[in-house]
Amino acid sequence: MVPAKYESPYDGVDRGTDVYRVMDLDLDGVCADYTEAMRQWLVHAGRMPADTYPDMTRYDMTSATGWPFQSVEEYKQAHREAEANHLYATMPVIQGAPEALRRLADEHVYIRVVTHRLFVSGQHQIVVSDTAKWLDDNHIPYMSLCFTGLKDTMHATIHIDDSPANILALRQAGEHVVVFDQPYNRQLDGPRLSAWDETSVPKLMAWMDQWRATDSGK
Repeated sequence: MVPAKYESPYDGVDRGTDVYRVMDLDLDGVCADYTEAMRQWLVHAGRMPADTYPDMTRYDMTSATGWPFQSVEEYKQAHREAEANHLYATMPVIQGAPEALRRLADEHVYIRVVTHRLFVSGQHQIVVSDTAKWLDDNHIPYMSLCFTGLKDTMHATIHIDDSPANILALRQAGEHVVVFDQPYNRQLDGPRLSAWDETSVPKLMAWMDQWRATDSGK
C-alpha cells in the first residue's frame, strides 16, 4: 500500500555517495514493460492484430518474429510516433518493481536510473518529461536520472540491466552486473533476477555487500 504522496527516504538527504551502495538501474525490460507497451501501441494504431504476441528471443525487434518492422528505420519511425503519443508516460510497470525498489531505498541504496531512451532525436523533452512522470506515478524512488547509451562509462556498486550488449560492455569494463531475466538474454551468465519478488532485495543486498568487500580489497 502506497500513500497518496509517497515520501522518499531520500527527501532532505545531504550526504555523500560514500555512505550508499550505488545501484545503476535500467528501466525498459527491467522496471517498465517496453515490449508490451510497443505491442499495445501498434495494436491501437492498427499496425498489428490484437491477438499477436511477437517472439522476443531476440533483443532487436527488427529481427524478432512477429513485429511489423522490415528495417531499423521502420522501427525507429514507429518508436518515434509512439514516443509522441506518450509511450514512456503510460508503459506497464513490471510487477513488483516499485515495492522492491522502495525497500532498497529504505536500506539506503542510492538508486541511479540509467536509460538509453534518447536514441531517437527530436523529442527529447517529451522523453525526459514522460520518464520522470512515469517514475513519480509509479512511486519509484531514485536520486539521479541519467540518459546515456554509454553505460559502461559509469561506475556503480551494482548494475541491473536486460540488454545483452550493455551487460557485456559493463562486464568488460570491470563492472558488476545482475542480469534481469528476459527471453533474449538467457545465454548470458548470472547472477540473475528472474522477477521482482520477496527474494529480490535480500539477493541484491547480499551481492552488493559481497562486491563492495571484494572491491575494497583490491
